[in-house]
Amino acid sequence: MDGIERTVLVVDDEKTFARRLAMAFEEAGYRATAVHDGHAAMAALEGGMPDLVVLDVRMPGMDGVECLRALHARRGAGSPPVILLTGDTSPRVDAAALVYPGSIVLSKPCSYDDVVVMAGRLLAAPA
Repeated sequence: MDGIERTVLVVDDEKTFARRLAMAFEEAGYRATAVHDGHAAMAALEGGMPDLVVLDVRMPGMDGVECLRALHARRGAGSPPVILLTGDTSPRVDAAALVYPGSIVLSKPCSYDDVVVMAGRLLAAPA
C-alpha cells in the first residue's frame, strides 16, 4: 500500500463471509468494518465515509443495489468506489454498476484475495 491506511466497509448478510473478508482486508493493511445489512451500512456511513465499500447484492431488507443508490443519493460524485458482490446475473446489477461511476461487479463465488486485489486496483485508479 502507499503508506496511507485505507478504510473499507464490508456489507454482507453472510456474517462469516463478511468477517473473514474484513480480516483479509486487515491482513492486507486496510482498516475494515463488517456489517450485515443495508440499513446497518447506511448507519455506519453516518460515522464517516470509507475509502471503499464492498456490497453484497442479495441481502434481506435493503439490498446492495438499493444501498448503492442511497449512498450516491447522499454523497453524489463524492461517493467512494463500490464493489458489488453477486451471483445474480440480472441486467439490474450490471446497470447499477454502469450508472454509478466507480462501481464494479465481482461475481460470486470469489476468493477473499480476489476482492482485496480488486479493491487495490480501484483505489489506485485515477479519480
